[in-house]
Amino acid sequence: MGVTRKPMRESAEADWRGGCDAGRGIGAVGRRFFWLLFLGLCFARGPAEARAQETETAAAPGSVIAELAKEAAKVQPFLQGKWTKQWAEQAGKLEPVRPRRIMSGQREVLVDESFFYAGRYGSPLTYGRVLDLAEKHGFSPSAGARVFDFGYGSIGHLRMLAQSGLQVTGVDVDELLPVMYEKCSGPCGSGSVLLLNGRFPAEEELVQKAGTGYDLFLSKNTLKRGYIHPAREPASPRHVIRLGVSDEKYLQQVFDMLKPGGLFCIYNFCPAKAADDKPYITWADGESPFSKEQFEAAGFEVLEFDVVDDQPARELGHLLGWDAEGGMQLQTDLFAWYSIARKRPSVP
Repeated sequence: MGVTRKPMRESAEADWRGGCDAGRGIGAVGRRFFWLLFLGLCFARGPAEARAQETETAAAPGSVIAELAKEAAKVQPFLQGKWTKQWAEQAGKLEPVRPRRIMSGQREVLVDESFFYAGRYGSPLTYGRVLDLAEKHGFSPSAGARVFDFGYGSIGHLRMLAQSGLQVTGVDVDELLPVMYEKCSGPCGSGSVLLLNGRFPAEEELVQKAGTGYDLFLSKNTLKRGYIHPAREPASPRHVIRLGVSDEKYLQQVFDMLKPGGLFCIYNFCPAKAADDKPYITWADGESPFSKEQFEAAGFEVLEFDVVDDQPARELGHLLGWDAEGGMQLQTDLFAWYSIARKRPSVP
């Protein structure tokens, strides 16, 4: 139940995600490939593995949603916010997806319900932690509130937000996503989803389409210090995210998109950092790519900065089965950081 994607371009125009090609899926398959993501083996998968994955059986419509509903029930005691708990309940209400094959460049890709809702990055319920933290700092939205996800990766959590009554925008550079999610922008439940593809905010057209008036701007596993400002030379240009604009311009764009009082939340799951005498792992360096001073210079009030969130991340990982047979050793393999800033409310 997995597929691979074609290799990313290794050039100055390579996408800002860094080319990470983790496998997809929920349950045992999802755990296996989620672990590959953390180890970095996603950058070294060969044709034999690709062929083996493409022969796996597609998930039956409704089967993954049923499993997600069970996962949502498991994480309910972990979640603290009333609104976030209600969001998690939407997992079992997602629309079933029939398997189909699509063309991504020169490759044929099998898209089933697992790949459609989990993509290459695991269960949409991984967003429960960052949404819980946002709710802790005042994000308890009413119908019509707006959320922007930078590097959304897959549509499951976005549809859950839309089914909760929100207007949701996601942007990514993965060339497969606009093919897989063709015609998926539009009304969804009592809210809506708008999917954008390209280098945001370097492409002005995307900035115009995204608009302003957002209550929450979030990014999970994309805005990592190691991706944006590597401490050492990475093994490949694909392991670096190029925003296409300066830090200052990026932060100003986020600031301008948010409503007064709106939140900017960065949350990153990471593997253990490499020792100084070992090859540098960009995706393990999960602190904020922007300094506290840069946030404040852009006009933000920094609420929490580079907070270590290892234990809650491990608890969530356990509930989602990441430490099942063949999976992680959570205490040594899983780490997390987050930063939260707020656009200062307008002063009368």
